Amino acid sequence: MPRSEKTVSFRAAAKQIDLLDSLADAQDRSRSYLINEAIANYIELHTHHDDLVRKGTVEMRKNRVLGHDDLINRLKRSGRVRP
Repeated sequence: MPRSEKTVSFRAAAKQIDLLDSLADAQDRSRSYLINEAIANYIELHTHHDDLVRKGTVEMRKNRVLGHDDLINRLKRSGRVRP
């Protein structure tokens, strides 16, 4: 099954590209490989973060969220945080 790809162009500071190329050389990888890895990591991280925000919003609407002070007080009572 052939991979579907698109070409993307963007501007970056010359110093960043130089550092990226140094990393690519050190890892015996191409610049494109490292950029694709960075994009994949970014998407994974931010997708996870967005999922957590959505879940938190649902919990908040159900009034199942504690405020900071309430949480600290509960942790202190449980012995997990020193007073």
